[in-house]
Amino acid sequence: MPPALPPAPLAALPPAPAAPQAAAFLPAPFVARVAPAVVLAALAVVLATVPVPAAAQYRFGISAGGASTMALVAEYRWAHQGVEVQVGTWGFRDASVSVTAKQYVGSYAVEPFVGVGLWGMTARAEAGRGFGLIARFPIGFEWTFAGEHSVAATLHMNRALALRRPDPEDKRPPRTTLIPLPEFSYRWGSPG
Repeated sequence: MPPALPPAPLAALPPAPAAPQAAAFLPAPFVARVAPAVVLAALAVVLATVPVPAAAQYRFGISAGGASTMALVAEYRWAHQGVEVQVGTWGFRDASVSVTAKQYVGSYAVEPFVGVGLWGMTARAEAGRGFGLIARFPIGFEWTFAGEHSVAATLHMNRALALRRPDPEDKRPPRTTLIPLPEFSYRWGSPG
């Protein structure tokens, strides 16, 4: 029987092949910007296909947070869809208006919802007047009680689309990240 060969030193072994990099063809900033929009769009398409019967109703109320510190809310709701208009302010030196389309899910006292909308705001400062146009993507739930009263908790994901700063020499572009803003609201409307 021939003698056994001594084991080879570890340094003499060939290097292991490199692991393939996942999604190396897409830059990370692109994926980070597009992924939330794709998820929201897919969710909206799925929710839009849910068949539901219901009557239309107008609802009015107030909200705290979201597009402003305090705002007046008006919503036209039919079936499981709604269009909401908010007019509010952060500190009485500005004004904001938002229009949001919502898709509600379910027919229970607590209904989750998603939506998409635009938020415009203008404010004055010592340097002048500024303006911003922001895309909003709300997700939340609403609880209806006593037939005509409802409260809602919403998380608005916001992204700046256009911005004019009060200082004409300030040419910084708007941030492209999604900024979450929570909102709580109360609404009253006649049962549909």
